Amino acid sequence: MSTLNPARRLAANLATLSTSRWLPYALFAGLVTMWAYNYVVMKVTLQAATPITHLILRTTIGSLTLFGVLLARGHGLRPQRLGEAAKVGLTTTFAYGLTVTLALVAGAAGRTSVLVFTMPFWVALLSRWLLAEPFTANARRALVAGFAGLMLIVAPWQLHGGVLPMLLAVLAGFLWALGSVLTKKTAQQGQLDSLNFSGWQALIGLAPLPLLLPFADFAAIHWSPAFVLGMIYSGVFSSAVGWLAWLWLLRRLPASTLSFNALVIPVLAVAMAATSLGEWPGSGELLGMLLIGMGIVLIARR
Repeated sequence: MSTLNPARRLAANLATLSTSRWLPYALFAGLVTMWAYNYVVMKVTLQAATPITHLILRTTIGSLTLFGVLLARGHGLRPQRLGEAAKVGLTTTFAYGLTVTLALVAGAAGRTSVLVFTMPFWVALLSRWLLAEPFTANARRALVAGFAGLMLIVAPWQLHGGVLPMLLAVLAGFLWALGSVLTKKTAQQGQLDSLNFSGWQALIGLAPLPLLLPFADFAAIHWSPAFVLGMIYSGVFSSAVGWLAWLWLLRRLPASTLSFNALVIPVLAVAMAATSLGEWPGSGELLGMLLIGMGIVLIARR
């Protein structure tokens, strides 16, 4: 009979699990599903709060959750790679969230915000430059198929909000990509405490938010159980848990491959919007989903 106590047996089982080949793919499947549903949640909660107010609330909840978990751990509080954490925090936690929100303020609705998923194409370019990741013929074909599919889903030629919201959404995709590549580069430089790095980048990304307080309207929030639960979902699960999962995956998979497979998120978001909100996709969106699926198959064979 084993002499290990239950806690040690659990730790040993988790260590074995973390080395299994299928775990990254299972975690990725859960992550993209969670992020895709967050688009439905945000569409509902943004009806109860202005975009800037929503940004401040969800970023504060997510950042304090990450740093709170680091504090609760009780050790390893000293910042690790503080300079890199600051770059990622300001790029991803603050600037990315702000540009997505400004796209909404500028009039972007629905599919325009999906333009943030130009992120994989920026990652492919930045990874080649900053990480020296290979850019194979299959990867190039996948990017072409994925870009065509994304454009069919977004249908920018049918949008009436002007060019500015689309440019802001594309800029948000670039910032997400830059933050991901910088994180991957930091992880490649040696042993990295994921929770320490995540907690400090979140706290640093939270620091500029007071500059946005004059543009928020907390008195106009329509409080309800659905709004509170939605903000908890966006802040705790989509932001805090999602970031930790994304960092864990970035350390184990090529950044370009991981980010390209994230193109499944707008596909899932369209499907979830159809079932939850009754927004059924048209023929162009269905063709776009098919092209993205083809791209994912191609990238898997790189």
